[in-house]
Amino acid sequence: MKKRKIDLTTGPIMKKLLVYVAPIVLSNLLQSLYNAADRMVVGRFAENGTAALAAVGATGSATTMLLCLFSGLSLGTNIICSNLRGARNMTDLRKTMGSAPLLALICGISIMLVGVLACRPILVMMSAPTDILDQAVLYMRIYFLGAPASILYNFGSATLRSNGDTKRPMLILALSGLVNVALNLVLVIGFHLDVAGVAIATIASQYLSAFQIWRVVFDPKDEYKLTFKELKLHKRQVWTIIKVGVPCGLNGIVFSLSSMVMQSTVNTFGPVVIAGNVASDSVTNLLYQVLAGFYMAVISFTGQNYGARKLKRIDRGLGMALMLGCGSVMVLGACTVIFHTPVLSLFDSDPDVIAAGSVKLTVLSYSNVLYGVSEILMGALRGMKKTAVPTAINVGGVCLFRVVWILVFFPLNPTLNMLYACFPISYAVSGAGMLIFYLICRHNLLQETKTATA
Repeated sequence: MKKRKIDLTTGPIMKKLLVYVAPIVLSNLLQSLYNAADRMVVGRFAENGTAALAAVGATGSATTMLLCLFSGLSLGTNIICSNLRGARNMTDLRKTMGSAPLLALICGISIMLVGVLACRPILVMMSAPTDILDQAVLYMRIYFLGAPASILYNFGSATLRSNGDTKRPMLILALSGLVNVALNLVLVIGFHLDVAGVAIATIASQYLSAFQIWRVVFDPKDEYKLTFKELKLHKRQVWTIIKVGVPCGLNGIVFSLSSMVMQSTVNTFGPVVIAGNVASDSVTNLLYQVLAGFYMAVISFTGQNYGARKLKRIDRGLGMALMLGCGSVMVLGACTVIFHTPVLSLFDSDPDVIAAGSVKLTVLSYSNVLYGVSEILMGALRGMKKTAVPTAINVGGVCLFRVVWILVFFPLNPTLNMLYACFPISYAVSGAGMLIFYLICRHNLLQETKTATA
């Protein structure tokens, strides 16, 4: 049997980080490209492309907000499993793995019901334009029928990645993404289903990926070999996942709420600016996925080494992740700014849409470097099971700051440039807070280690 796990507690750090992070980055980029393909197809081939693209984009922050809490629990699963692997505590590890799919299923069904029932009032609250509201509601309702599959995949992927297995989640995502793109073309171009076609294609691919990821975990020929007899909600393991994961999820919820405030403000500029904002987000999201890969890698790297109590190795791994992650985003960001017109025209050829999108694209392409510092530091802290304070730092430094900016400073000069200026400032504030807290935690852990060995 081929061993696919990567032990992050031994060996050359840079090599293992790159081997671990490459499939995650590729997975994230594939997912973003597939999402971008959704928007390209609906923007270029729907009966009213700009309106359809705006309808899909208007739902983004709302769907993210509703899914965030349970995505945080999947992240908690990754953190706990990584810690247990590093500590070589296989008994608790198996119990955590046995609890994960049942917890994911409960979460998925719950959020599906909430999303289907609450989508219209949420979109109305966000000031979605009336001419795209019905399409946005239709897209969101269909999309949330796939919530159980989405969360099941996230929990399964977290289980594999905590063991250093990042290749198979990537391959599963690649397959399901190809299915998504093919169904988009068939349903939107062939059957003229527009936003409904995009949503149906998305949930079909989500159920495929969820089935495939858990088929791996339950395969009796695989190294995981989880059995149906092990499926049980073990109280202590579930509580640990919740305790670690809920702050991560709350961070995402509050972040999404601030994004909803941002989206609501963007919505007041009308469908053209909304479409430009969607196109820009599709491009800059590719940059974010590079950072997200290093963020996830740092969580697992720190988690395993924290469990093994190798603190100096954590420092070296964090430094390399910051250098590689932020350096990559800096180069890619410059490229997107240089080629912004042909890139944005892939989504909508309207010059006004391209002009609106280029404003946000320019700001985010450069400010993502600051975001990378904040995210990677937060990943290291979460790997050490420090989730509450990083959440508070992110909520204050990013989320609340943006809301205050929109309510107080934006009205003084209500332009897109003024609106988007909050991004780099909030990232810098959050990054500084994360660095200070990391140094404090690092000092405390060193003192605890000295005391334990004295």
